[in-house]
Amino acid sequence: MSETRQSVKLPVIHALELSHFTLYQNRNKISIDFGDGVFCLAGANGLGKSTFLAILNYAITGIVASPNQKFQSAKEYYQDSLKYAPGYFQGRVNELYRGDAEVTVRFTVGATHYTVTRDFFTPQSLRRLEIASPQGKRAWTIQDPNIDGNQIHNEYVSAVLVDSGLAGFEQLVFLQHFLVTFDERRHLLFWDSPDATLYALYLVFGVDPTKVADAAEWARTAERLESQARNAQYQATTARDNRNEVLKRSGPDTLPNMELLDQHEKLVAQQLKAQKLLEAKAAEVEDARLRVSVLAAEASSLRLDYNKSFELRFTSKNHPEHNPLIAQLLENCECSVCGQTGEEVKRAAKAALEENNCPLCRLELPAPVDQSDETFAHLEDLDRKLATSKERLASAQATSERLHSELSSVRSGLVEVTDSLRSFEQENSEELAHAKLPSDSDTISKILQQYDDERREATRRRDDFRTRREDFRRMLAPIQKELARKYHAAELDFVPTFQRLAYQFLGLDLEVQMYERARGPELVVTINGTRRRETTQLSESQQYFVDIALRMALVQYLVGDEGVGGMFIDTPEGSLDIAYEKRAGQMFGQFVTNGNRLVMTANINSSQLVVRLAEECGSARMHVERMTSWTTLSEVQAESEALFDEAYTRIEQALARGSA
Repeated sequence: MSETRQSVKLPVIHALELSHFTLYQNRNKISIDFGDGVFCLAGANGLGKSTFLAILNYAITGIVASPNQKFQSAKEYYQDSLKYAPGYFQGRVNELYRGDAEVTVRFTVGATHYTVTRDFFTPQSLRRLEIASPQGKRAWTIQDPNIDGNQIHNEYVSAVLVDSGLAGFEQLVFLQHFLVTFDERRHLLFWDSPDATLYALYLVFGVDPTKVADAAEWARTAERLESQARNAQYQATTARDNRNEVLKRSGPDTLPNMELLDQHEKLVAQQLKAQKLLEAKAAEVEDARLRVSVLAAEASSLRLDYNKSFELRFTSKNHPEHNPLIAQLLENCECSVCGQTGEEVKRAAKAALEENNCPLCRLELPAPVDQSDETFAHLEDLDRKLATSKERLASAQATSERLHSELSSVRSGLVEVTDSLRSFEQENSEELAHAKLPSDSDTISKILQQYDDERREATRRRDDFRTRREDFRRMLAPIQKELARKYHAAELDFVPTFQRLAYQFLGLDLEVQMYERARGPELVVTINGTRRRETTQLSESQQYFVDIALRMALVQYLVGDEGVGGMFIDTPEGSLDIAYEKRAGQMFGQFVTNGNRLVMTANINSSQLVVRLAEECGSARMHVERMTSWTTLSEVQAESEALFDEAYTRIEQALARGSA
């Protein structure tokens, strides 16, 4: 490993028990052992597959993810989501069973075992709690007259924060909802919310969770200040426009030179456009520079591999006379070890070689290195790769040079328009400052003065907000740099894991790199050499499964090679053709083969993914739960039950093949 793993640990789920959850009306009690590999809940639409994953997360966190809740900060997400769970379960638990309905979950965090029991309508209360750690076992229950459910929940929160290494319960909620779970919201961690992505990167790559909590608050405050600055700027602009409107309506004697003002605004707009163009071009130049660096390193590595293979093939054990020491001895008749010279030295060396002995140690020379066609083929393959690498590097260098030239041109354009604006303002400073002619009307003068005062006050507040914003950004900078450093130290572990998983699905080479932006570090994915920043550049299925691959790689890195990671996935239905369903099954299978666990739901009619996963895992590492027995099928579904049976049979046969 490139760096010692940090202390953050994720819950690993083992079992779940449901009582009187009336959505699943055929089962008064449901008990599930999740096993060590895949647990797949397979059923038809509308039976409650997505609800099942919501129950799992609710059991651990007391929170159900709202489909309309956007991420702004972990604290705000947690507080706002507390109100959603009771309403979510309202129609899923019969009113007559509200008091009896409950969920019990058993999971581990590190070496500590937790058993947690909740009802479905008081998110911050527990009915029972049992904690078994290396230090001993503790238990709480609401049957104890001295303890209520809120106290038990507080005990649970305190204990799980110690074991997980997190700084607040909202961080555990965040990891469960935004990293571990891909549910019916279809929230894309990689694209939908830069704030959520950054928060996940902080926690996964080992920034102190206490610092992460501070950084999140500082970033949120900086965003609010920026918003307030924009509002103040809008107020200043509105005051200016109102002032000009008053002048315009007051008659021609009071009108400012509108043509002059329009010309000034156009120059300001040109400068802003040139600044944005410069920023965009600078980003392209930086991307090109990094691309050249990566390709140069790749070419250098290939050259080293080629030289080593060539040397092993044509020198050393195969041709000892090519060894520098022996070659000098034979050519100069001089031993570089003892210093003796003359033909006798040369004859002695040749005699030793003819007897297949080393001229220096006199021991028998080892057998020659294999000189088969396979060795030549390896050299030829390296030669082809080296030629391709050189061509890609040359292309990247040419691109970099072109972009540098364009950047210089854009920079010159900005200087030119800035100089024009400065000259214009100097030449027309007095008229721009007053932007009005004197008025004989006291009333109009007072109105104009009022708008001037409003504009100056709004401008002052705008500058104040931006100054304070910069203060918070300066506080954020060291933490953002720490994340960048930790990410680069982790690249050798994290990036190949992501590449392997994503390749299983896409069949394309992916790279992921971190770039430092004004908002903070940002991950950018490259597919076959093309950067993909926007979701519109990928198909829907690519978005979903590349995002799942990214989460799997993050989870794998977080738990480390010796740890066990788990994910909850509500399989995206209807977004894949058969070929990609199989590849997605392979990707899921690789995640499980690496020692991780997967709780997933799937539509039984979209079974190719499940069938391929079953072949990968076999019955020893995968259990498929037939959900059609949990609840009553609709009339249409009941008519098609034979088709469900056929689909289940295909899955069972695949499980048997995987175990063979």
